[in-house]
Amino acid sequence: MSVNATSKFDNLRQKYDFLFVIYYRGHWCPFCMAYLRVLQDLSPTITAAGGCPVIVSAQDEEHLAEVRSSSGYTGEAINDPENTLAKRLAADGIIAVAITEWQGYPHGLAQPAILVIKKDGSVMETWAIMNLGGAKDRPDLHQVWENINAKLNDKQPSYARFSNQRELDDLA
Repeated sequence: MSVNATSKFDNLRQKYDFLFVIYYRGHWCPFCMAYLRVLQDLSPTITAAGGCPVIVSAQDEEHLAEVRSSSGYTGEAINDPENTLAKRLAADGIIAVAITEWQGYPHGLAQPAILVIKKDGSVMETWAIMNLGGAKDRPDLHQVWENINAKLNDKQPSYARFSNQRELDDLA
């Protein structure tokens, strides 16, 4: 299945002007589900700009229906239980998604991360969690999207630094 993760990622990248990728821990993480709800809210504007929201997890695909139910997220999803995509992205110098040992994840748990990458492979934004115990230490997705939208329109981004996701406490 994970060999397909890299192929699916490559196919999506060629199909859209850019991918707005969110790595999440799993269906059991309320902060991840809250983050995916925000991504779902932003999805129409991302799609209108020629992009594709994509969620990625090291969870088996059997949990995807619960993720969709819990978060309301309806877009593209990549399940990568062997973390093949995360390993390739790190090897290519694109983003280093943290992989930690975790019960129920034989090849490790991919930690939260953001990657916005264009069709041509140029990276517009990356962020990967550094505080592995800090589930709420994620950039505000609205601010990330504002910066990406500015860059797409050849404007100066509004945020040099993102605040933490403000909705997590309310949505989790």
